[in-house]
Amino acid sequence: MAQYAELIQPGRVHSAVFTSEDIYEAELENIFYRYWMFVAHESEIPQPGDYCTKWIGQKQVIVSRAADGEIGVFFNRCRHRGAAVCMEEYGNASFFRCPYHGWTYNSSGDLVGVPYPSRYGDDFDKSSLGLAKVARVGSVAGFIFASMAEEGPTLAEHLGKAAGYLEDFVKASPLSTVSLSAGTSKSTFWGNWKFVGMDGYHTNFTHKTVLDLRQRKQGASYSRGAGNSDKSSNESWDLGNGHCRLDLTGKDKVAVGSASNTSIAANIPDTDDGREYMRLMTETYGDEAPEVIRRSRDVHIHVWPNLQLIGSQVRVIRSLAAGRTEVMSYPAMLDGVPDSINTERIRSFEWFSGVASFGTPDDTEVFERNQIGLQSDYIPWLVLGRGLTVAPQEDGSLVGNVTDEVPQRAQMQAWLRAMGPESAVDVAVRTEGEAK
Repeated sequence: MAQYAELIQPGRVHSAVFTSEDIYEAELENIFYRYWMFVAHESEIPQPGDYCTKWIGQKQVIVSRAADGEIGVFFNRCRHRGAAVCMEEYGNASFFRCPYHGWTYNSSGDLVGVPYPSRYGDDFDKSSLGLAKVARVGSVAGFIFASMAEEGPTLAEHLGKAAGYLEDFVKASPLSTVSLSAGTSKSTFWGNWKFVGMDGYHTNFTHKTVLDLRQRKQGASYSRGAGNSDKSSNESWDLGNGHCRLDLTGKDKVAVGSASNTSIAANIPDTDDGREYMRLMTETYGDEAPEVIRRSRDVHIHVWPNLQLIGSQVRVIRSLAAGRTEVMSYPAMLDGVPDSINTERIRSFEWFSGVASFGTPDDTEVFERNQIGLQSDYIPWLVLGRGLTVAPQEDGSLVGNVTDEVPQRAQMQAWLRAMGPESAVDVAVRTEGEAK
């Protein structure tokens, strides 16, 4: 029996972290059923009675907006015999009725109807038999989080520095709100959930076809420059608590600083709708509008453990098994902007991030190759030492070159804290010497 601390070492991680089903089961209890998990966005349930069904690990929940507008998160399980009371992904309803024996709950989760109540005793108390509530619920910038733990860090404490990036993301709208109203791109792959996202090292290789297509499309006007290389001004960040990000706007920062010629400065199309968008943004944010837009584009963040904001998309990760992962991606529509601005966001999402796009299939193919390769664990250690000597900033953040493995180490350290360094796990840990 090894300890989890033996699996995460400076500059390397044991492959069992990604392949062991026993570790996956422990992750459910120690991470998904304990930490703050992103469950839904407020725009998915805008009206009283609106609901959506989501997942926390293997447990399905109903996110519901009650008649008074309050948002609740309930386990999708009748209190009588345990059947799911809601089978639709989205909808609007004043009640949820169990199909098994007709027990009925309102949009606040209260038990309001039981057929043939005369056969229950005088001590039968409907008020104590509502749908079980997830212990804690909170939201930031419209993003709804839930924690099954009765006690623990507050949502603000958990998010820490990441909260500001959630707010930056929605400020791309002059109303500071976005809507997940354009549908969902869903995919599953045969690989571990911890592979997904925030890797600045892979772009020039995994996505070479994408870069070649862009060069072909744009011709002489396209320049890769340093790109995501060790010569790039782009960066990788450890924000604490497992949250990490890539800063991919190194070349934009100087150009966006001025409010003059704002359509060009903020990289907005020089069209009637582009100029109208800038007018609306300037009306809201004043001379800071170009910088607000730049920061919104700069959001390329993993909010540990299951939420990512990348460009114009909201990505949610759900672990199904050690080697099986579901990813749901939502193009985020900006509220209060000309339609063509959102149309362009959808086209951009489809081009790179959809299941039939030029980008996402590259990633999922590599993740599945990872899972195949990790089974050959003759030498079980994976190298995570790139940029290992990066020094902390004044605020404690670690900032490295975009190709550094700062994000991967940040997530592994959060994983180790959550799993309990001293806890035992049934994994045979071998050194290189023993393996050879």
